[in-house]
Amino acid sequence: MKHNLNAYRWCPNKAKGYLNACVGVFFAFCIRFSLQPQVEEALPLFFFQINTIVIAFFFGTGPALLTVALSIPLISYFFMAPFGEFTVIDTRDITILFVYATYTALICFLVEWLRREQYNAKVAILVSESRFKLMVEGDSKIRDLLKNTPLKPE
Repeated sequence: MKHNLNAYRWCPNKAKGYLNACVGVFFAFCIRFSLQPQVEEALPLFFFQINTIVIAFFFGTGPALLTVALSIPLISYFFMAPFGEFTVIDTRDITILFVYATYTALICFLVEWLRREQYNAKVAILVSESRFKLMVEGDSKIRDLLKNTPLKPE
């Protein structure tokens, strides 16, 4: 089947996705912040990555990239030492944030591609079913015409 130009429409409500992205970042932050005394600097990205992947799966790349944009300042301020302040970012912090941004962006685009292909497959099935129905209807009409046509005497 030719590439479906409407495949980006696999998510019917992108506006809802942006709202859910913000809510998801809030919940990821709350969970990570509540675990801060136990885990301190370990796993600063974990809950934010899970949130981003879930948002990408249900709402697409745009809302998922919004979660990345909202998460990076929260991660660097609250979950990277020194906690609760913006300081000069060293190479370790840059590496962590760069890996987080590229990893989640890559996952977002792969999930978007997967969902578009899934949408294309659904559309192909619907087109195939409608063509089959038209073929069956046309075949039955031709049979009815042939059955009702009087034979010519020779």
